[in-house]
Amino acid sequence: MADVASIWTTKEIIGSIIATGVVSASASSVIDFFRARSARRRDKVYLCMRIAAVLEAYAVNCAAFLQGTSALYEETKSPSPGWMPDAPVYPDDVDWKSIEPGTAYKVISFLNECLVHGQDATFSDHFENNPFKVEDAAKKTGTRAYELANVLRAIAGLHPPDLGRALDPLFKK
Repeated sequence: MADVASIWTTKEIIGSIIATGVVSASASSVIDFFRARSARRRDKVYLCMRIAAVLEAYAVNCAAFLQGTSALYEETKSPSPGWMPDAPVYPDDVDWKSIEPGTAYKVISFLNECLVHGQDATFSDHFENNPFKVEDAAKKTGTRAYELANVLRAIAGLHPPDLGRALDPLFKK
C-alpha cells in the first residue's frame, strides 16, 4: 500500500505549476531587459561613432578652408572669395533617441549654428565689405564641430583619430 503522505494533492500540483510559470516568466523578463539594454547601448555607440566622423570631416574641411585662405592672402594680399564649407549632413537613418536629449539637441542644432555663421559671413562680405568674416565663421563652426565630436566620442568610449596637423588652423590664435 502506498504512503498517503507522499502523494501530491491537486492543490500542490497546481501550486508547483504556477510557481514554475512565475519563475519562467521572471527569468524571461530579466533576459529581455538585459538584451534590450545591450541593444540600446550598441545603438548609442553606433550613432555617436557615425556622427562624430561626420563632424570631424566638417572640422577638417573648415581647417583646410582656413589654410587655403591664409595661403592665398599671403600670396596675393587679397582675401579669398571663397564660401564657408557646406554644413555637415547627418545620415537619415539615425535614431536620435538613443542618446541623451540635451546632447542630441546640441548636435542637431549645430546645423543651425553653421547656417547662422554662414549667413552672417555673407552679410558682412556683401554689405559691410568685410570678406574676412567667413574665416571667423569657418573657425568657429569647425572648432565647434570638433568639440561636439569629442563629446560624442566620450559617450561611446572612443579615442580621437590621429588627424595629424590637419586641424591646426582651427586652433591657431
